[in-house]
Amino acid sequence: MTQAQIIQQTLSTLVHFGVREVCIAAGARNAPLIAALLASKGLKVWNFFEERNAAFFAVGRMMTERNPVAVVTTSGTAAAELLPATIEAYYQSLPLFLLTADRPKSYRGSGAPQAIEQFRLFGVYAQPLGDWDATDDPIEMYETRNDRPRHLNVCLDEPLETNVAGVDFSGAQKPQADEAKSPPPLECDLVLASGMHPADAQEVAPLLAKLGAPIVAEATSNLHGFRDLQPLLISGGERALQSARPTHVLRLGAVPSWRWWRDLEEQAKIRVTNLTRSAFSGLARAENVATLPWETMPSLQCSTPGEACSLLRFEPELEKFAQSEPGWMRQLAQVIPAGSRVFLGNSLPIREMNLALQTTKPGVEFFANRGANGIDGLVSTFLGTSATHHGECWLIIGDLSTLYDLAAPWIIAQMDHPKLRIVVINNGGGKIFSRVNSLRTLPEPARAVIENRHSLSFEPWAQMWGLEYVQTDDVHDLVDLLPVPIVIEIRPDPLQTETFWRDWQKPVIRPR
Repeated sequence: MTQAQIIQQTLSTLVHFGVREVCIAAGARNAPLIAALLASKGLKVWNFFEERNAAFFAVGRMMTERNPVAVVTTSGTAAAELLPATIEAYYQSLPLFLLTADRPKSYRGSGAPQAIEQFRLFGVYAQPLGDWDATDDPIEMYETRNDRPRHLNVCLDEPLETNVAGVDFSGAQKPQADEAKSPPPLECDLVLASGMHPADAQEVAPLLAKLGAPIVAEATSNLHGFRDLQPLLISGGERALQSARPTHVLRLGAVPSWRWWRDLEEQAKIRVTNLTRSAFSGLARAENVATLPWETMPSLQCSTPGEACSLLRFEPELEKFAQSEPGWMRQLAQVIPAGSRVFLGNSLPIREMNLALQTTKPGVEFFANRGANGIDGLVSTFLGTSATHHGECWLIIGDLSTLYDLAAPWIIAQMDHPKLRIVVINNGGGKIFSRVNSLRTLPEPARAVIENRHSLSFEPWAQMWGLEYVQTDDVHDLVDLLPVPIVIEIRPDPLQTETFWRDWQKPVIRPR
């Protein structure tokens, strides 16, 4: 193929897989691709200076819009920067399209500048789609499944051709999911729900109301706003689950964050049925575990309900600990206005919002990265989820997670969204490790290292990107915020936080 043919075939492949958005991290080697993409119609282009931010932003776009997004990089280690977001997309079953420019195949293994072994660089986390250079013949794409990352490596020789015509992306169609098989009748005595798109929550809510089983739901399940489900929703999260004695658990959506879920590994007698858009069961054991595709949900038939799993309800006394981390979550949930989109940073913010949330205001949506449970790229993913939302967008994130992603606000200048609220819960380090039982006996110097303790302020970060900044210990400061992007730094009271968790984590004793 000529270079022009390679580029035309590359663009046609993006159209084939339904791509209508691309995140570009520009360099010299991918300049021909960039020029052709910018000359195309029906395509939204986001421009980044750094590949890792671009990829996590793409993850956010896919989480909310549920359409494939491409990330375009130059050659060399630029391609390797995509790996963390690719892993996240893989475990969320998101159709991230990795388009990496490369030098010709003849350079491989030579040690020449910007010539690394890019093809199959992402291992199991991205399906190799092609590795094209001038020695290859044109091919035609047939596959249309859209539930995984894919990698297309495009090898371009000099002189680089930058005058290739674009294509029309407006006719790109979203590939259809595979037809699901008829499922068996559904029966369970406990429902666990986490990480569902608001549209999926809307779809499954009538089934749950008919099923009538108790539901322990994370904030990201987006189930708390349904009136018919309120009698079934069990408060108390992890503490309530400690009292559960189920025989059959139905898991909806993403893998839960609760420790109780992990302990199911050792309870093989408890049946687990997963109803999810990913192919992952979330458990290493195979005995008594089944995973059904989400597409089977409309045809599920509820069996006659048996004796429900008896769970104790627990209401955390967060009003007594208003300045603790969980107390702040309750206050934030109360001031976030209707119609907002909320992104929860992994680790403590997810667990604490799960504990604090009781009901939601109309139209409030929750999202989070839970594919790999890591804290990388969270600000970028949040901005991806916010790009086309019309209401307020709130990120609630820890201090270390923010430090991981300091370059993320670069893209805000390209977003027409003034109501971005980035809430940094600054507790001076990774305090979640202070509650891991196996780490409590470590010497104090070791714990300080593991927690990455610090005394940093995020005001200079806000100033660097031209964002408004406020540090507050009064939730009323967060009412009627200015319609501008703003960083809100909150420093919880460490004594209140420690006291709350000490009382809350006492073992649950069921009455006889």
